[in-house]
Amino acid sequence: MVLKPALSEVLSSSPLSIMERHAKACLVCVERLGSYFEAAQAGRWDKAEKIQLEIARLEGIADSIKMDVRMNLPRGLWMSVSRADLLELVRIQDKMANETKDIAGLSIGRQLAFPNKLEKPLFKFITTVVAAAEKAVEVVSATRDLSRTAFGARQAKAIATNCVAVERIERRSDELQSKLRAKLRDHEDDISPIDAIFLYQLLSQIGEIADHAEKVSHRAQIIAAS
Repeated sequence: MVLKPALSEVLSSSPLSIMERHAKACLVCVERLGSYFEAAQAGRWDKAEKIQLEIARLEGIADSIKMDVRMNLPRGLWMSVSRADLLELVRIQDKMANETKDIAGLSIGRQLAFPNKLEKPLFKFITTVVAAAEKAVEVVSATRDLSRTAFGARQAKAIATNCVAVERIERRSDELQSKLRAKLRDHEDDISPIDAIFLYQLLSQIGEIADHAEKVSHRAQIIAAS
């Protein structure tokens, strides 16, 4: 996915178009998570480090768009939606990218990998979390499209349906995280106590991405209903 520089378009784009671009920039970052853990689980730490640096670079792009939004978002009575709602949306979206960067940074810093027997449920968990982020970005995009059609009832219903889908995926991610925690507990004797603590933290942080995605979809729905 090609990301355009944000500053050149901030003033000429509609506010919701800017939100969509930021959401997609955050999603590009989140989508690297699977590749990172594939390298980490294989013990290919050189490759994992390259992906971690790529994640940090992509998070920086999202940060740049966020800052442009904060500095250049119009003020006044001519905004089609609440400026406060838009700033809150960009703040929550940004957490998806930040969490991804923190996860990769923690893992690479200690060269943390999960026990081999956890790999299949781990990647299922990560895939589910990424799916939540993808669906949340669809909600943001649909909200942008909705604003172009004067917030029609049919489009609003589609957004509500997508929000329900995000909630369902987030609940699934919670279930998978709980199962992984139980499986990790069974393998605590095979890893150092310090590594075990950080592995539990990684599971929690991965799950947080889905939580942020759910909040993004809810905030976008609020904007669509305003």
